[in-house]
Amino acid sequence: MHASIPPQVRSVAERLAGAPVTAIAPAGSGANSRIFRVETRDGRFALKCYPDRAGDTRRRSDVEWQTLAFLRAHGIAATPRPLARDEEGRYLLMEWIAGEPVARHDARDVAAAADFIAAIFSLSGDREAQHFPPASEACLSVAEIVRQIEARLAALAPPPDLQRFISEAIMPVLDERRRALAAEIAAGKEIAASQKRLIPADFGFHNALRVADGSLRYIDFDYFGWDDPVKLTADVILHPGMTLTAQDRQLFAERMAAALPDDPDFAARLHRTLPLYAVRWALILLNPFRSDRLAELPAGEEARATLAMDRLQKATRVIAAVIRPDPRADR
Repeated sequence: MHASIPPQVRSVAERLAGAPVTAIAPAGSGANSRIFRVETRDGRFALKCYPDRAGDTRRRSDVEWQTLAFLRAHGIAATPRPLARDEEGRYLLMEWIAGEPVARHDARDVAAAADFIAAIFSLSGDREAQHFPPASEACLSVAEIVRQIEARLAALAPPPDLQRFISEAIMPVLDERRRALAAEIAAGKEIAASQKRLIPADFGFHNALRVADGSLRYIDFDYFGWDDPVKLTADVILHPGMTLTAQDRQLFAERMAAALPDDPDFAARLHRTLPLYAVRWALILLNPFRSDRLAELPAGEEARATLAMDRLQKATRVIAAVIRPDPRADR
């Protein structure tokens, strides 16, 4: 038994696997969940643990279970097969994917990722699709994007260097988009139902594994649901956990547009809102300096300064990566 494994995790693993656990070890963790590699006489499995999060009203294990079952039932096999879950909504047992993190990618990987998303888009008209909730932090209107940005700004208690970055780099972009999109923000109108799609929020190579044949398998679907496909596209283009070239970004955006022939406003909507999504991502990177998380910061002044510099550099890259909208798109 690995020393860091809580006893209840092994107990849950045995109950869900239906067999004694011969080995269990941490296999990865993020801000929102932990993964354990579980071995029994019947094989190897992945056990995902969903810690409680303040303000999170979704049963993320239920969403991920529903999502994986739905995708597999419709022939999308580049995802783990769901096997069992606990009644309390804390654990999900899945197929173990023997793969490696995606350290490098090429245009074929970008195209394959876009094809995977396009296949999910195509299921949005399925009768079972109506049972899914909105995706996590869905942005179905420009007003909602701005609301989320303003809430993140209000929650921050940044040190001087980060406050200067907010004033000098973030606010000019935000103010320019507020002016350009003032009428759309004031209207507060959501996109049409026909423009909404099922999307896996937080999608990208940071949530993928490369398997033996070189292809990619995708993981982490607990924030799946309905959203504007523009938000998914912007998140992939801007995600700080990936390093995409300008050609990668263009290819992915073009593939998304091609997958949405019945949404003629998609490309213009992306151009209009991409700077707002960049601001939103920059503020997400500054989350450690939210006023409600200051107690979680490193105790030492040097460690705090190092963390602030790291987040500042990443947030600067996100803002710098913004593709300026075509002025004609705002008319």
